[in-house]
Amino acid sequence: MKQLKTAKILTCDDLKRILDSIAVTKHAERNRAMILIMVLAGLCVKETANLLVGDVVDECGQVRDEIHLRPEQTKNQQAHSVLICNGLKAELQRYIATLNDLNPAAPLFYTQKRKGFTANTLTQHFFWLYKNAGVYGASSESGRNTYLHAQDADSSTSAYSLLPLKMIKTK
Repeated sequence: MKQLKTAKILTCDDLKRILDSIAVTKHAERNRAMILIMVLAGLCVKETANLLVGDVVDECGQVRDEIHLRPEQTKNQQAHSVLICNGLKAELQRYIATLNDLNPAAPLFYTQKRKGFTANTLTQHFFWLYKNAGVYGASSESGRNTYLHAQDADSSTSAYSLLPLKMIKTK
């Protein structure tokens, strides 16, 4: 029987390389937030691309404790919720502070042309982020697979525990 190929699980070294490489890019805060929301919350690329500001930010401009995904935002067309750990909340709050428009209906993550990503354009974007960081074999689903692997490895751990504390400290 043919073995299904799964996306690469990112190591701590991979994540460090990616985050270091992202730090010098034009949209560093956005790119960092996208990578970390996939690794620390387990979102897939379609869910990440379809996030709206109002899904993540409350009326007071604060990051929510939980993201409620609608069926049309998910890969399997089923609504579900995602808990946001404190480290990811801090990262997202830092990213939110860079946004000029907190319109709840606006895309959370935008392209250079200020349009929302599609799943396809975000997949291509991740390809280049990983390639530029020298992380080979990674795909747009590597962040989610890393999260799932951390959950499977030990029910008491989270993907957050894979990251060295100094990598996720906010500035």
